[in-house]
Amino acid sequence: MKGFTNFAFAVLAAVTLGVSAQDRHGDGDEFDADTAAERRQEILSMAKSTIETLSKDDSVEALLDSAYGHAVFDTTKGGFIVTGAGGTGVAMRKNGSEPVYMHMGAGGVAVGAGLENYKLVILFENEDVYERFVDGQWTAGTSAQAAAGRDGAAAVGKFNNGVAVYHLTDKGLIAQADITGVRFWPSDRLNPGVG
Repeated sequence: MKGFTNFAFAVLAAVTLGVSAQDRHGDGDEFDADTAAERRQEILSMAKSTIETLSKDDSVEALLDSAYGHAVFDTTKGGFIVTGAGGTGVAMRKNGSEPVYMHMGAGGVAVGAGLENYKLVILFENEDVYERFVDGQWTAGTSAQAAAGRDGAAAVGKFNNGVAVYHLTDKGLIAQADITGVRFWPSDRLNPGVG
């Protein structure tokens, strides 16, 4: 059992810290300016597509219109008993100016196994919350949630502690998107002029 526990913690560390290590140390010389520019464009395209999908829900569209800004992450979650999640994304103001490329990571203990890929979207109610987020100073200390029906019912749209959070899979919105304990930080390698 001790061997399994050590293995589970090693998997957790790899999932949650791997993104940070890649950001700081990269792929050696392969991560040049062209590669960084290409990766930034991929992330922007993913974010745009995700926001377009999310805005098809009337209540979410109203929140998008009133939000100061948003962040979109392409996320993978997995594990068995010990779980981890990690992803890369972008935060930007409503007008799309000055995108900030970010990473996220989380770890925990849960029943279940397997991998799940999804898009995590965070809408920011005001400039203060947004600025703390992109500076890496924001934490989800309380549960920030968005509920939606699986059969096309409108999402319940409101800000909770300055944010609204959505979890999108290929099946649509998932009820109760919870980001408690998730850490977000700016990417040293993807933000121009940083690192």
